[in-house]
Amino acid sequence: MWGRYFVVLLLALTPHAVLSNELETVYEWKQIVFGFPTDADRQEAIANGNLVPENATPIDVAVDYHSEKGTRVFTTTPRFTTGIPYTLAVVTNTTEDNGPVLMPYPDLSWHNSYGDDCDKITSVYRVAITECNQMFVLDTGAIFTVKHCPPQLLVFDLNTDTLSHRYVFDPSIYTANASLFITPIAIVSDPPPTGNCSNVKVYMTDVTFHGLVVYDSEMDAAWRIENRFMYPHPDQGVHTIANETFILMDGMFALASDQEQLYFHPLASVTEYAVPLSVINNRNNFLDSDVAMPEAFSQVGTRSSSTAAEAMDSQGNLYFVTFNPIKLTYWSPNATYTPENEIEIPADPQLIEFVSGMKVHTNVTGVEELWMMSNRFQEIANGAIDFSEINFRILRRPLDDIQNSD
Repeated sequence: MWGRYFVVLLLALTPHAVLSNELETVYEWKQIVFGFPTDADRQEAIANGNLVPENATPIDVAVDYHSEKGTRVFTTTPRFTTGIPYTLAVVTNTTEDNGPVLMPYPDLSWHNSYGDDCDKITSVYRVAITECNQMFVLDTGAIFTVKHCPPQLLVFDLNTDTLSHRYVFDPSIYTANASLFITPIAIVSDPPPTGNCSNVKVYMTDVTFHGLVVYDSEMDAAWRIENRFMYPHPDQGVHTIANETFILMDGMFALASDQEQLYFHPLASVTEYAVPLSVINNRNNFLDSDVAMPEAFSQVGTRSSSTAAEAMDSQGNLYFVTFNPIKLTYWSPNATYTPENEIEIPADPQLIEFVSGMKVHTNVTGVEELWMMSNRFQEIANGAIDFSEINFRILRRPLDDIQNSD
């Protein structure tokens, strides 16, 4: 009997599992390599000042494992400035000196209006892929800080690479030249094989005007929610990564869900917050005020350091990479969210300097995988990026060892 209690006590005092899987670098770049359908397209981009690879910073990664097109890896390059020929791309198997070649998704014609045609794509930070072979593309409508178009949510059918739906946000949902929609996650309530994928909720962050937007596919409607927890913390806006210090006062940034709660945090914060989905999914709760029901929001944890992206697996493990020290880690749903309960996953810190995009995808064998985009943003913020070094990486790690150890 005493032996059993000793084992339980040992497990309680040691938040570290014996893990066998390793973090794999799938793709890496010194500088982003933009491919074009034809050389004429490339020359036109150069002539118009729309191809300046050193201006490109990849932000997100998403994987299509299950469509009729076969496995594909997508990335985003938001238009922080000029010189970005397209903002959503597929990573190809062709590699040049600086790294793998990208190709525009779904094709170049969707990207080459640069805000002049709001039916095209202007700038994308992150996307969400569902089990319905849909990709939800959140278009900010902005280039740098100038709003050229209303933000919009585009839904692409990954089996056909065609647009299946477009939702343009009403001006009541955002503030022009102030709002910036950067992170979507999608939850399908009627997934295959029994469902028809008609009931999808998409949750989106407004990082600069500090809000949450909910889109309901059945209603084809969206509503805005605000709460004091969505603001950056003034004492948490100075960050240090790999001995590089920079200031980034981003608010509402990352989202994750266990199908019951929506978890979120500002980037300039060490605190994780949550709100029940049952509250934010009910549009009626926020018809009179977007700051309604403040009591439904709660603080659920504190980290050892700030973090950017986060993701949650099907067992409720919440993954993130802390800034200082640089650690790939997770919180188990079986423990309180404290720095002491952060379970470190072995990883070379150089590979995971500023993970801006993170997803959990299920591969073709049914194993969940953690996918990440790291981009050394601290070097970009300080104007110190060296394009002779590897700067951008897409990383992958199977999660079965973690899930089987819980």
